[in-house]
Amino acid sequence: MGDARISCDESAPDRETAKTAYARHIDRLNALGPRRSGNAAHRELIDDVAADLAGLGYRVERDTHTFERWDSPEHGASLAVETQAVEVSSPWPYSGETGPEGVSAPLILVSPGRRMWASAAGHIAVVEVENMEAPASLVLESWGSDLPFEAVANPVISTELAGIDLRAARSAGVVGVVAVWRGLSDHEARGQYLPFTRPHQEIPAVWVPDSEGDRLVAAARRGAQATLVLDATRHPGASMDTVWAVSPGAGPHAHETVIVVTHSDGGNAVEENGFIGLLALARDAAESSHDRTLVFVMTAGHLRIPAVTAHGQATTAWLDAHPELWDADAAGHRAVAGLVIEHLGARRQRNDSPRAGSGDDGAEPELLYATTRELDALARAVWHGAGPVRPVKPGALVHLGEGEPLFENRIPAIALVTGPASLLAETPHAGVDLDLLSRQVESFRALQRRLTAAPDRRSFGTVRTPGRVRKLIAGARVTFFLARQRSHRATRARRSRRRPRG
Repeated sequence: MGDARISCDESAPDRETAKTAYARHIDRLNALGPRRSGNAAHRELIDDVAADLAGLGYRVERDTHTFERWDSPEHGASLAVETQAVEVSSPWPYSGETGPEGVSAPLILVSPGRRMWASAAGHIAVVEVENMEAPASLVLESWGSDLPFEAVANPVISTELAGIDLRAARSAGVVGVVAVWRGLSDHEARGQYLPFTRPHQEIPAVWVPDSEGDRLVAAARRGAQATLVLDATRHPGASMDTVWAVSPGAGPHAHETVIVVTHSDGGNAVEENGFIGLLALARDAAESSHDRTLVFVMTAGHLRIPAVTAHGQATTAWLDAHPELWDADAAGHRAVAGLVIEHLGARRQRNDSPRAGSGDDGAEPELLYATTRELDALARAVWHGAGPVRPVKPGALVHLGEGEPLFENRIPAIALVTGPASLLAETPHAGVDLDLLSRQVESFRALQRRLTAAPDRRSFGTVRTPGRVRKLIAGARVTFFLARQRSHRATRARRSRRRPRG
């Protein structure tokens, strides 16, 4: 990776040279494999990017995070019901461990929406999780135009909306949990590293694909005996580094900073490849003078948020550690804008091919945040990605991705966080649209130049975070939506049980 240098010129030959360098980066990610927080592949990528930054002349700083790492080997999870094997699509990260012998107990079905854990004491609980299609307006808002998509059906969101509380299950005496995907293809379900935002749960749990669902639910209804194996291990004293570097401004606004953020951990070559854009922007800054100071941050811990911060996304830890680079009240620099680069070149369909490709026909619709109206206008003027440019503003309940800490600290920002269904899937290879990736990097480069050169920071606008009333209204809408979904599922389940057999 260290020899893949990214050109900043915009002539056609240099664009092709840059695309070749981007392809090498993607090949490198595929060769490294999943970069779970703190594993060897994750640390190797961090060292590679640090070396690239040093090669550009930067003084590279590191913030080390030490934590207890949980890990499950590739074939460390299994499930057998009455001696018949059931496919496991993935372990539940940081759930629990059984050792190689596993845990054996009767299965019991826990009703959707009413997590009746007490009735499952001494059992392995089976729960169904629908990859539900939710209106995009539940989590996103617009700046006056249409949202980039009307609905979202993403397992990242579905696992959070499912509300499965493993710790409550453990406290009730449940010995294991099997979560059944519904409405997600088996292909997309395999390898999903979800959920990734929770502390260690102290109870083993796994995911199984939809194709196993009916058989498993029927077995749970009759209390069939099952053996669940999650031969995971815990590693105290694991570590990972957030790396960052500063390109000092050379103009009258050098005391103002523009923060460029991505993260390093991820399960495939889309999640996370944002460092490709960060290195391109860092090279641009190193080769040309700029008014404002630029700070480049590659955060570690996005897939292990509880290890680095008690609230918010992982970049919160960096902001907390370095207020002098963004908080004027700390008698240092004032951050006036930010760029957050995630999931470049994302395709709609999962593609486990070892080769990266091109072509817009398979591009996932972009999710591009602009946290002020002024930055919305700037993005519309500059951005050239996957189709029409429709920046969104954060919803009242959530700003997805590592742009969230900038938003919560009222730093105006533009953040790309496109989310295909396979985003959190650990895959041996991941297809990336290199033409799209190249256009997105060039768009970020143009945005960086605009943000560092603007004569007045007031042209970036003022971030307004949602107040209590907006959050309550948004929460009520989500609650109503989930109640309707539970009602529909319960009705379908009753009809299914009444359907004559034979």
